[in-house]
Amino acid sequence: MKVGRNQPCPCGSGKKYKKCHLLSGEPLNIPIFTKLEPTPETERIKAELEAQQIERRKKLAELGVFIDFVIPIHFKGKKVWVLGSKMYPYQKEDETFHEFIVHALKLELGREWWEAQLKLPENERHFVFKCFIKHYEWKDKNAIEANKYGKLWRAKPDGYSRALTSLAFDVCSLMHAVHLPEIFIKKLREYRDYQSVRYEIAIAAMFARMGYKIKFLDEEFVGQKNPPKHSEFIATHPTTGEEIVVEVKSKERKGVLHKEGEFNEEREFRSSVSKLYRHAIEQRQPGKPFIIFIDMNLPLSPDTHPNDNLWVKAITRMRDSAAFATKGQPSPTNAILFTNYSYHYGTEEETGNGEWLIEKSGNPEVPIQSPDFGEKFIAVVHRYGNVPNIDMTIET
Repeated sequence: MKVGRNQPCPCGSGKKYKKCHLLSGEPLNIPIFTKLEPTPETERIKAELEAQQIERRKKLAELGVFIDFVIPIHFKGKKVWVLGSKMYPYQKEDETFHEFIVHALKLELGREWWEAQLKLPENERHFVFKCFIKHYEWKDKNAIEANKYGKLWRAKPDGYSRALTSLAFDVCSLMHAVHLPEIFIKKLREYRDYQSVRYEIAIAAMFARMGYKIKFLDEEFVGQKNPPKHSEFIATHPTTGEEIVVEVKSKERKGVLHKEGEFNEEREFRSSVSKLYRHAIEQRQPGKPFIIFIDMNLPLSPDTHPNDNLWVKAITRMRDSAAFATKGQPSPTNAILFTNYSYHYGTEEETGNGEWLIEKSGNPEVPIQSPDFGEKFIAVVHRYGNVPNIDMTIET
């Protein structure tokens, strides 16, 4: 093969040929690539790998994950992880996916935030910082022989650990499949903004794990003094292009997640979220499907039948009082989802995945047309709080 003087040198140096091997006079050894003809053995290996990928995707889907995270590679005694276009090349060889995403979250929050938290009195520290500290304590407490699982160990997470790992998984899901808005990280660091942005991140991550592309509307109006009222984001189906408008609200409770006052369980369980619903309904956009998410922010009731759950009864009373009625007209919403992933109440107790209730419209103004939406939507909602072992055998 003849190489022109001004062409890139085939050696891969990035220099022109005349300033590289032509100038040095060294022989240019260009590798010859030959097509590898398939054999029964290579076809068998190919089929096995494809079957493994199909099984892997199936197990991830059972956990409400419809995107594929990159399995880490091992290089020179280290583990190399990838989130989107970002590479983490110097991680410990035995680091698990759970440990990695917690580390990635810590990097996003930044050294300056971490060191500032260390200087604060304990009662003034950010909830997420407390979760980090308590999570490390939980790991030390549970790294015992009784919890051994192969070369590692495993245990049911407490409230602090589940709150931290679910946040880390949500943040990493956005980083990997969509992008993480800088405004989200700024609000996460803030004491007063944490609760609202935490729930928005959770819901956005659900859609990201469904494979949807997301347009964060806060980014559209950054820097504007009086931005117009708008929903949180628009989720776009990756193949059909169908857009869904999503509005997110989180109920504030006294004494919970940086809010002043004292939590009164009896009062809060009987309180209504109808005002949040009325505000949310104002954010719909004509001509697009519309889904509302409302965070109940209450202690979990794992041993209570759903029909006896107090917050479920409160939603039932809203329905009975015709709060969602449209007087014979099509509903502006396709669904209202009430969720209660409030791991922060569990603190150092073992904590379950959470609770949810869907109020689905039978006659929406704009039906959702994408055929795979319903199945994926229920999966991501139901399995929220489960973080799969991406680099190990995925268990459901």
